[in-house]
Amino acid sequence: MMLDEHVGSVRERIDRSCDLLSSSYRRHVIYALQADGPASVGELADAVVSAGIADEHERAMASLVHNHLPKLAEFDVVTYDGPNDEVSLDDGIAGLEPFLTTAARAETESEPRAFAEVASPDSIARNAPD
Repeated sequence: MMLDEHVGSVRERIDRSCDLLSSSYRRHVIYALQADGPASVGELADAVVSAGIADEHERAMASLVHNHLPKLAEFDVVTYDGPNDEVSLDDGIAGLEPFLTTAARAETESEPRAFAEVASPDSIARNAPD
C-alpha cells in the first residue's frame, strides 16, 4: 500500500468513526449493548429515554429504526435486520476505538457511578464480540 493510500484509509476511518459517534443516540445504543449484551429495539429506546436523549419511547424507537440502527449496521458496528430483531454488537465496534473509549469516559464523568463502570474501557473490551 502506498503512503497516500494508507493516509487516505486512516482519514476515512477517523471520519467514519467521528460521524458514527457524533450522535448521542448511537453512542448510548453502543453503551447499552456493551453493558447488557444483545437487546430489543424497545430496550434500546428505553436506554435512550433514560439517558435523557429522547423524551418519548415511541419517538426514540422510530429514530432508532429509521436512522441510527441502520447506520450502525451499515458499518458493521451492530447486527440489526429490522425492528423486530434483536440488536447486538458486531466486529465493526473495534474500529471505533479509541474514539469510543474517549467519548464514554467524557460522558460518564457526570453520570452515576454504575453507568461510569459500564462504559469504562475495561467493560468495553469485555463486551466486544470475539
